[in-house]
Amino acid sequence: MKDLQPENLDASGYELHARLEHEELMVFVKQYLFKRNAVMLFYWGFNLVLLAGVVYGMVVSDLPVNKILDKFMLGFALFFPIIPLHEWIHGIGYKLAGARSVQYKAVWKQLVFYAMADRFVTHARPFFLLAIAPFAIINTACIIAAFVLPPQWNWLAIGLLVIHTMGCAGDFSLMSYFREYRHRDPVTYDEVDNKVSWFYLKKG
Repeated sequence: MKDLQPENLDASGYELHARLEHEELMVFVKQYLFKRNAVMLFYWGFNLVLLAGVVYGMVVSDLPVNKILDKFMLGFALFFPIIPLHEWIHGIGYKLAGARSVQYKAVWKQLVFYAMADRFVTHARPFFLLAIAPFAIINTACIIAAFVLPPQWNWLAIGLLVIHTMGCAGDFSLMSYFREYRHRDPVTYDEVDNKVSWFYLKKG
């Protein structure tokens, strides 16, 4: 497959479908977060199973509820130190996909953080892999920790698992976009300086 560049997308049979200002990222996220496709069915199904597991764990635990909640909320607080790791994993995904450099940005008033590879055109398959990688790696580590940590402290891992899953909503929303338009070979690229992302679809 010929390497695509922003300059040759039109000549390669693509047309602009969406322009996303990074300040408006949450609008885009909400638009695709509730689509009925395999990506969102998995995400919401995982959330439901996780919620059921947390409730069941609290019911059967011998620990006082206040001690459970103390560690559970500490797990929530640990989400913020985990954000750089989450974005770094995205960045590794971009590098493995072929991007030369990766930059990390934040929209502080929305508490949104993201990794970008400037003007690097990404197809659906590598985008899916780099988008889901933090969810797969960090959540797997949290699940393992929940089983191996001693009682009470395992609720810290469970709290982190819950909040990190919630924090992955934006990643899943972007994957949902690619899933919705999979029949038209969607691609995307970012412009770091302009703080904007572009989404193109095959013409036809």
